[in-house]
Amino acid sequence: MLYSRLFTNLRLFALLCLVACGLASCEKEPVDTYYQLQSEPGLALINSNLTTITRYAPGETIPVVVGYNQTDAIRDFTVFQVVANQDSMIVGTYPVSNPTVDPTSRLMVQAIPYVVPANLANKTAVRVDVTTNFANGGSRMRRFTYNVASAPTIKLAATSPVTYRNGLAATAQSAGDLIGYSLVLNEGGIATVPTTPTTSTLFKAIDSLSYFYQIGTQTPVRIGSIRNPTTGAANARTVDVRIPTTVPVGQPVRFVFATYAQPTAISQPYVAFVTTPTLTTVAPTLLSSTRRGAVSFGPGSSPDSLAFNLKLGQNEPAANAATAKDLVATGSTATSITLSVGNTTRVFQVPTSLVPATYYTQSSANTVGNFVYQNTLVSDLGSATVGNVYAIKVRGTAEVMLLRITGVRLGTNGSIGRVKFEYRSL
Repeated sequence: MLYSRLFTNLRLFALLCLVACGLASCEKEPVDTYYQLQSEPGLALINSNLTTITRYAPGETIPVVVGYNQTDAIRDFTVFQVVANQDSMIVGTYPVSNPTVDPTSRLMVQAIPYVVPANLANKTAVRVDVTTNFANGGSRMRRFTYNVASAPTIKLAATSPVTYRNGLAATAQSAGDLIGYSLVLNEGGIATVPTTPTTSTLFKAIDSLSYFYQIGTQTPVRIGSIRNPTTGAANARTVDVRIPTTVPVGQPVRFVFATYAQPTAISQPYVAFVTTPTLTTVAPTLLSSTRRGAVSFGPGSSPDSLAFNLKLGQNEPAANAATAKDLVATGSTATSITLSVGNTTRVFQVPTSLVPATYYTQSSANTVGNFVYQNTLVSDLGSATVGNVYAIKVRGTAEVMLLRITGVRLGTNGSIGRVKFEYRSL
């Protein structure tokens, strides 16, 4: 299937060596009166993962593998099932058929088919006894238990299922943009059977959460995976994905999130997936407006020149509330002028490795929005230096800007210090 995951073939009995190491100390399990077993007729083992993985879905094929000595004469294998400590039945008797030699334990191994009944209710406890019957009339029984659990589920969250990290609309997303999708795994689920009755659903553990992008009708391409996102209980999480940089403008793209249950089934990987609505990529949104401004500090400077309103593109009078003062001169010495933010606007100084002229002049709102999301914004611009570039997220909105310091006049000998700048915005 389109979204199935390749599973490595189970080594039929590498896990037998884990069990075999305890052969000398293994105690015999208690046996029902249904069985007439003779003591020590020969060796019989089942795979050890049956005791560590204890949740299976209705209709799931459990990979039961029986091991025995090559010298033992085996007549057949019987599988006996007890449901909720009440209903019991033989579900099958299987002759020796095409056994193989496990290269690690050197035992003969044979797969025995066992399918979880499809009509059992969630959380039902089931015991399975696998009996090896020898030609001399003796028998050995091995047992495992499990609870019926639902296969994984996944869905987009009902509230705010998608967040465009650049702060732009869905119709303004371009190649390279980051998008956060809110997912719900195993909605309403639990990972263990409670001691008191509950309406919650017992789920299988999720082995991995993988995500893919799909351009048009092309084959989905895997771009990431999260290992063991939940042991079965309900889990809400947001996963960020990036629109591939290779997607041409005008191409539809969508994302697929797939959960995989514990890889125990022979024939079913138990994949659940959700597909996001399709986006059509567009050209990046330009920061098309360029404005200039200045702030000053020092004896004799006007109080109305200390702060600047980036939204209006003008100095903010001192008498006005701080909520509109996006950029403020806070100090001036013979060697520096410091700047900060007077409200909830936040900034991040772009590293020098990214400040060639092309970054300030050519970066789009998409590029700056992604950059702002990926970095920790602060309220302090520090000492103003010509050429410094700052990415800005403006108060009260998702709008972003780029600001560059174009001139600094230090306030020496008690004179007025001044910082000039320009900034690009939508």
